[in-house]
Amino acid sequence: MIRLLENNRGISLFLTLLIAVEIFYMSSIPGTMGVGGNIWMPVIYHFTIFFLFTFFLIITIKGNRKIKKSHILIAIIFSLSQAFLDEFHQFFVPLRSMSITDILTDSLGIFSAIIIYYLSCKKD
Repeated sequence: MIRLLENNRGISLFLTLLIAVEIFYMSSIPGTMGVGGNIWMPVIYHFTIFFLFTFFLIITIKGNRKIKKSHILIAIIFSLSQAFLDEFHQFFVPLRSMSITDILTDSLGIFSAIIIYYLSCKKD
C-alpha cells in the first residue's frame, strides 16, 4: 500500500490536504462549558490525526525516491507548524484555548509516523 502511494503522490497529497482541512474544521468547533466524557478521546484524536497527517505528508514529499534527511526535516517542520497553527487558531474559537498538552500529543504522533515510515523504508 505504501508503494502505491509513493508511486501515485497525488493520492497521498489529496489525503494530506483532506486531513489538514479536517484538523481546521475540528478546531473551529466551539468548546463546551462542562467537562465530561472520556478524557482520553482528545489525546487519541490528536495523536492519530497528526500521525496520519505526517505519514501521508512524508510520502508526498519523498515520492518513489530514496528517503533523505531533508525529506524527514521538511515533514517535521510542516507537521509541527500545522500543530502550532492549529492551537493558535483555537485561541480565537469561543470556549477553546491553546494547549501545550495538545502540541506535545501532536508531536508524539508526528515523530511516531516519521519513525515508522523511516523503518519501513529501511526494511526494503
